[in-house]
Amino acid sequence: MTLSSPSRLPSRPGYLMIQVLVVLLLLVSTGCSTDTDPGANTDVPIDVTAMTFNIRYANPGDGVDVWENRRDWVAALLDSSGADVIGLQEVLHRQLQDILSRTDRFGWVGVGRDDGAQAGEFSPILFDSSRFSLVSSGTRWLSETPDSTGSRGWDAALPRIATFVTLQDRSTGRTWTVWNTHFDHRGEQARSKSAELVRTWMRDADLALGDFNVLPESDPWNQLILGGLIDAGRMAGMDSVGTFRSFDPDAGISNRIDYVFLHPRHELRAYRVLAPIRNGRYPSDHMPVVADVRIQPVDR
Repeated sequence: MTLSSPSRLPSRPGYLMIQVLVVLLLLVSTGCSTDTDPGANTDVPIDVTAMTFNIRYANPGDGVDVWENRRDWVAALLDSSGADVIGLQEVLHRQLQDILSRTDRFGWVGVGRDDGAQAGEFSPILFDSSRFSLVSSGTRWLSETPDSTGSRGWDAALPRIATFVTLQDRSTGRTWTVWNTHFDHRGEQARSKSAELVRTWMRDADLALGDFNVLPESDPWNQLILGGLIDAGRMAGMDSVGTFRSFDPDAGISNRIDYVFLHPRHELRAYRVLAPIRNGRYPSDHMPVVADVRIQPVDR
């Protein structure tokens, strides 16, 4: 029925109430009221698979191992890994674009270390966007001025960064936080000072991923452990399984410098170092490290 005269309109308070009810009904019918299941339970554990992988920057001098020969393989490994969250290192912007153009499974966060935008290497975090939604994220520099974009710390050869993301599980409403970093490859003081920084930043994190460029029992490793992080590789009894091996499986190089650390309240369910070979080569000079972790509620 058409209301043809102002005299036929309801009284003003009643009319406003009708408008409010209509808007609420529209929100419910279109599913706009929340991004989380209305039956969400934030006091339950969630099982996640985490990966850290230094993919080697796109160095044109890498011969047969140049990025153009590896990008399809690397993207396929990430896509098929089953990982819910992935910390990558040595990623140039065009490499990130190459990966994301080959899979639609991931959301991501991160910035280039040189300018806080696209210049220099990223330490990005990829996450399964069908399972998790982004709550917050950020990047800090491993230096005496961690909020200064592009800053280089101590005796580091290059600027170094740590990226974090807080995610929400769509089915339970649980939020959890992951850090990803890449310590300097030359500066011994920089690695120790970086460990001092990140152990405070990561104290309450659920997971910490990265190429830390340190061996177990080194001073930076000990600082991270003393800071409350648990080394998944050691917990799994796989201290001797190297993660940096060069592209050549026959090179005889095997150093464990890539780590998944977890908060002590969580449960490590499985740990593995992947070593896929194609045409006699690895996909990077670092191996992907994968851990299955049960993320427990904060208050158990």
